[in-house]
Formats: sequence, structure tokens, C-alpha cells
Amino acid sequence: MSESQLTQVQKLEKIRQAWLPAVEFLFGPAFEQAQFQGFVVDADVAKPELVFDSTEQPYHYRIQMPARSFTNDVMLLADLIQVLVRALYPLGKDTQANATALSEGTAIYGAVTAIKQVFGEETLDSYLNALKDNGFAYYDAFSYVAVLLTEDPKAIVKLRDMKPLLYQVTREDIAAAGIEIDRKVADILTYTFRV
Repeated sequence: MSESQLTQVQKLEKIRQAWLPAVEFLFGPAFEQAQFQGFVVDADVAKPELVFDSTEQPYHYRIQMPARSFTNDVMLLADLIQVLVRALYPLGKDTQANATALSEGTAIYGAVTAIKQVFGEETLDSYLNALKDNGFAYYDAFSYVAVLLTEDPKAIVKLRDMKPLLYQVTREDIAAAGIEIDRKVADILTYTFRV
């Protein structure tokens, strides 16, 4: 690992240590089998992702970050928070699981919360406009999660208490958790996420 990559990994670890308690407060603790194995910075990666290396330990993961994230502090925070949230309920290796609008929207909601807290409303507006223009599926998923959390700020925690892997939540689970939202919203949240 080069010296610049080592510096980048140290920066990521520092941000992770600072933000993980907030992420877990907002969305509940990590799935008990999920195990963080470190960071990888790669210039050939377009977006942050969880990398699962072991079929014996399918929820052990490394966080792979694009090198381009380090060119913009807002993007770095957004990318890292999104992947930290996804790491609470990782898809795992060879599990045949699919992300849902709920699981992806929650990751974006976490990033939006962090950006607003660190950089303020103006930067948040710019981020949301860019997301709407360049990643509408993510913006849409975020919007539905925002509706859910407006109705019940602890909805994600309640749902993850029932099903720790958020992408496994069904419309019936939302009702069983006592969360009152429009049926159409519940349906959309539980659909498989498509970009």
C-alpha cells in the first residue's frame, strides 16, 4: 500500500469511527454476523461498495472506496456514510438477496443527514439536486424513506428489530411494526431496487 493510500485509509477509518455511533443510533446496530474487515481504496471503482470475500463468512466485508471520493469532502462523507449504513444490513456473499428501495433509500437518508449536519442546507440542496439529476432512482428511494421516517422517526429501528437485514422487510412487516403509512408507499419501499 502506498503512503497516499495509507493516508486515505486512515482518514476513512477516522470518519468511520466518528460516524458509526450516529449511524447505529439512527438505524439500529449492525447485523450480528456482519464483520468489518478494513478499507480498500481503488481508482478503478466508480462507487463505494461492500466486498465479500468468503463464502464461509458471507457477511464479513471490506469497504471499497473510489479514489475519486477524496477529491471532494462532501462526496467523501456521502459515499462513506452510504456504505456504513448498508454495512448494517449487508447483502452478503452468494446470498441471492436484492436491495430494496427501503434499504437503498435508508443509505441515502443517512448520507443526507450527515451532509446537512456537517456542511449545512446549501450544500445539502446542491447534493440533492445532483442526486435528482444523476441518480434519480436513489433520490426516489430516499424520498420514500423520508416519508416513512416523517411518519415514524424510529421506523427503521423498529423494522430492523424484526428483520435485521432491512432488504428482507415486507409490506406486512411494516404494518406489523405498527407503522402507519399509505399502502402504495409500503409497496414501493419493499420493491427490489433498480437503477
